Amino acid sequence: MREFLSDDRDANKIRLLRSRFSGTFLLVEGSSDKIFYQRFVDKHACELVCVSGKPSSKLRVIAVLEILEKSSFQGVLAIVDADFDRLETSLHNSLNLLRWGGDMKARMYT
Repeated sequence: MREFLSDDRDANKIRLLRSRFSGTFLLVEGSSDKIFYQRFVDKHACELVCVSGKPSSKLRVIAVLEILEKSSFQGVLAIVDADFDRLETSLHNSLNLLRWGGDMKARMYT
């Protein structure tokens, strides 16, 4: 069933959340990332939004960010794992997109 959830649906969910939350939305790749990052953000100023699914959670986070940026939605940031982005040419560059080294996150868990 999750494979039928679209990027537009996630973007619309965030737009609807804006009516009750005026802070920043932080898009993350999955539930484990949400658990990890929630201890570093002020929940009154920033709401974490988990975006996951096929073909990859990382691509979905970037797609949702692109949709929101195209509609001039303010107050959204995204964090994705860097993976091999430093070796490959990235298709999406945005000041609202942070590519974080996954190896550092693993070190912080231990």
